[in-house]
Amino acid sequence: MKKKSLKNIYLMKSTYAFAGSFITIFIPIYFLSRGISLANVILFYLIYSLGTLVFFFLANKLVKLIGLRNTAILSYPFLFLYYFLVYNITKYSIPIWVIALVNSIQASFFWFPLHIWITNISTKNKMGNELGKFFAFPKILKIFSPVIAGFIIILLNFKALFILATILYLFSLVPLLFLPEFPYQDSFNLKKFWELFFSYRKYFLAEVVENLREEAEGVIYPIFVFLSFGSILSIGYIGTLGTIGSVIFILLVGKYADKVSQRKMMMGGAIILIVVWLVRFFSLNPIIFYSTTLMVGFVEALILIPLNSVVYKKAKIEGGAEFILFREFPVAIGRVSLYGMALMLVWNIHLIFILIALAMTYFTYLATKNIELKKE
Repeated sequence: MKKKSLKNIYLMKSTYAFAGSFITIFIPIYFLSRGISLANVILFYLIYSLGTLVFFFLANKLVKLIGLRNTAILSYPFLFLYYFLVYNITKYSIPIWVIALVNSIQASFFWFPLHIWITNISTKNKMGNELGKFFAFPKILKIFSPVIAGFIIILLNFKALFILATILYLFSLVPLLFLPEFPYQDSFNLKKFWELFFSYRKYFLAEVVENLREEAEGVIYPIFVFLSFGSILSIGYIGTLGTIGSVIFILLVGKYADKVSQRKMMMGGAIILIVVWLVRFFSLNPIIFYSTTLMVGFVEALILIPLNSVVYKKAKIEGGAEFILFREFPVAIGRVSLYGMALMLVWNIHLIFILIALAMTYFTYLATKNIELKKE
């Protein structure tokens, strides 16, 4: 039963990610192409990041009332509304903050149940291997979809891309219907937050830094490349190269994450990522842009797998919902900090690359400490 449920999680996450891979990376490009200023595009992601933290707590209440499955299903109407609002932003003069909040709702209602499912269904002593599959399988499906999406935009239009993504998202509903419910308790409060914070301070800061990097890689970097080259296809190439680089390596890291030193993994990954962001800052060569994207795809697993192994192991110990809600605070702080800095540096967003390189030095420090992040 547990093995079957894990397969359904892989299938749901893979089909969901496959649909999103056609459109997500192009959302900021779509905004820019419709005359939305770069400052407002960044503001959109800042509001979305804050909103997701708030709506995670609403999702927590909903799960208690209607269950994991129904909460996840409820995310889909908001997902489709979000795409409708994005596509029609200029036609109906829709405020950017409204679109951002709708996006926050759909993301919270989907991801909160998914975190609870993976916490309950995964196996503690096989966490690295199972998370490797959890992250890698979706990437296998979406290797070429960003490039295909770029050609769809050029040969047809953005409307065709939005329609395709919406149809594909419907397929991810099928495996979701077969995922199990779990007994659920809501005991998270301010006292619990401080208990977890003082117990897992290293983890808290690690999550802040990793979300700085992830958002810079997934949003700020594609925006910079688009503004530098003015090419839709360049964004598709970035999406595909990053995926190619990560698919095999995530599976490989996941396979050995439970057997080898996760400290060494993290140290190696952090050093290479620091170099990558510095190279990106000092070079505007297109070949450098694409080659570093491929490199990031390879090495980010060295951070991703060890850190997420900690997340779900600690969630099993501390209580799934409580730790997942706690985790959302550093996630939000990391994202809001990035977009706050990006707003201040909107005149030269390139400077963000230096800040990311500096932030990643924390992982070189963490790799010399307690990678398991046990209570102190």
